[in-house]
Amino acid sequence: MRLRMGSIVAIGAACLLTTFGDVAYSQTVKLNCQGIDSECLISEQPVQGVRIVRQSSYPTRPAFYLSSNLYTTLAAARETLNKFVAFDFIVPPGGGPLPHTHHNEWETFFVESGSVTFTIGVEDKSPYNFITKEIPAGTVVYGPQGPVHGFLNTSGKPARIFSFAMPAGLDNFFHVSGTSVADWNAPIPPITLDEIFRTAFWAEQRGDALYPPNTPAPPVPATTPEHVISSINDPTRPTKTGPFGEKRVVLLSPKEVGNITAAEAFCGPPPLPGRPGGTVEYSYLSLPPTGFAADYVSQNTEVFMTLGGNLSLRVTGANGGNNGNGNGNGNGNGNSATQTKIVTLEPLTFVQIDPGVAFSIANLASTNIHPGFPTNTPGQVGGNAQALTVTAYGPQDKNYPLAGQCPPPPPGLFP
Repeated sequence: MRLRMGSIVAIGAACLLTTFGDVAYSQTVKLNCQGIDSECLISEQPVQGVRIVRQSSYPTRPAFYLSSNLYTTLAAARETLNKFVAFDFIVPPGGGPLPHTHHNEWETFFVESGSVTFTIGVEDKSPYNFITKEIPAGTVVYGPQGPVHGFLNTSGKPARIFSFAMPAGLDNFFHVSGTSVADWNAPIPPITLDEIFRTAFWAEQRGDALYPPNTPAPPVPATTPEHVISSINDPTRPTKTGPFGEKRVVLLSPKEVGNITAAEAFCGPPPLPGRPGGTVEYSYLSLPPTGFAADYVSQNTEVFMTLGGNLSLRVTGANGGNNGNGNGNGNGNGNSATQTKIVTLEPLTFVQIDPGVAFSIANLASTNIHPGFPTNTPGQVGGNAQALTVTAYGPQDKNYPLAGQCPPPPPGLFP
């Protein structure tokens, strides 16, 4: 692992009930709250298989100081069966990890507000300078597994990033390397020497590397995808019609992401050579005022991160509200009768919908505006509801968009 101690920084990049009148449309789900590990994962669960984390609930989630940033866990490994993790990054001026590589996962970074300077590779000739680009709000950066990437807020103003990685693992890395947040609203502290040493140790355990300046790019397999930078305002990006008739801008396709990670999470053991992994499709939607369309049942995990306006979500399933230590996505202890619930999602709300759950979206009257997002107009009322969507595909899915499926395990491997 290449380290320069003078320049090392850390690698890595209250549930709110929604009510209509006197009727509560969601319950609280708690996972890991009785000693399985040190973090209690609290989410809002309107029905089983749907998990919601609102911005107002971020202080109840596991959060860590790392690289002079505040990383809040929106989706932990235990909540996704190790398939992916997701975070809210608050990046103050000067915050951000130095260039580094990942051995286990790829990462995406959607800049929600402000601007951040990203490292997206290394020049191929001496002096091997880092390739950097300033990334404004409304843009996603895909950092593949293996090549050098990183980010730094040089704008002089705060920035915010929605981070998504596949497979899980970064949540545990942030836990062991960072400092757990006691007061989510307190000022973000600067990096410390203790953090530098913790980060260096745990990064080496994972096979990651901090990358000092003027070093040739690391060798990567020929199948490694390229970095992708994609904006919601880029007219060259493909568009598609979503399941509710809405127009979506495709920011990142499975072909661009590839499928070289997460085979273990999706297919299980053993790690057979050439086995495909998971992949995703990112898209952006801006929904004008409209009612609910017919329900849609996806065979994949669907993720929404709301960006502006109020997006309404209708879901149908068994009653939510698991308060035990079981899987928070479908093993609730409440009434198992099928119910239909409607929740309103304000900006910066994270939603995870498991396969097989019937749902629909609508914009019943957007009045809530996230001021940092580039398509919002201050004081706008009744405008569009904007959201980032992520569809997570695994090779076990029938509609997997890339070649390959999970192979059967060798005979006699499992009882």
